[in-house]
Amino acid sequence: MVYENEEFNLLQHALNIEDGLDGLRYKNIVIATDADVDGMHIRLLLMTFFLQFFPDLVKQKHVYILETPLFRVRNKKETIYCYDETEKQAAIKKLGSKPEITRFKGLGEISPEEFGRFIGEDMRVQPVLLDQGAHIFSLLDYFMGKNTPQRQEFIIDNLKIELDLASEQDIKVSEVA
Repeated sequence: MVYENEEFNLLQHALNIEDGLDGLRYKNIVIATDADVDGMHIRLLLMTFFLQFFPDLVKQKHVYILETPLFRVRNKKETIYCYDETEKQAAIKKLGSKPEITRFKGLGEISPEEFGRFIGEDMRVQPVLLDQGAHIFSLLDYFMGKNTPQRQEFIIDNLKIELDLASEQDIKVSEVA
C-alpha cells in the first residue's frame, strides 16, 4: 500500500497535503527526472501517485514536468544548451567550426552550477494537464493496470525516434560518463 511507502509519506508531508490541499505549502510542484526510460518510469509513478490520491493538485494545475537540456554545444566563446535535436543542429550551425557537443545522460551528469541555469523564473516546464472529460480511474487503469499487450501496442504506435544528425567527423563529440 502506498501509505506504507516512506518516500510518498515524506512527499505528502513536505507538501503539507495529508489532510487536503488547503495547507499546500508550494504553489508549483515540479517533477525533475532523467530523460531516459528510468526517469520516465519515475515520472509516471509520481504522476500516478498525485492522480490517484491528490487529483486536485493536477486539476488545479500545480504539477509540472521540468525540461532539462539533452545537449551542451560550445566553443571557446559560447555555450548553448539544447533540449532537442532541432535546437542542437541550430546551435552547431550558429557556433560553426567543430563545436564540442556533450550529450547528457541524466540529471546527475549536469553540474550544480549548470543545473542552476535551468531552474528559476525562466525554467522550461510543461504542465501536467487532464482533458475535461478524462476519467482518472480509467486512465490509471489503462497506464498502470494489467493490460500489458494494449499498453505495449500504444507505446509502439506512439514511439518517437530522434536521429543524431551530426556526424563525428564534423565535430568533436563527448559524452558525459
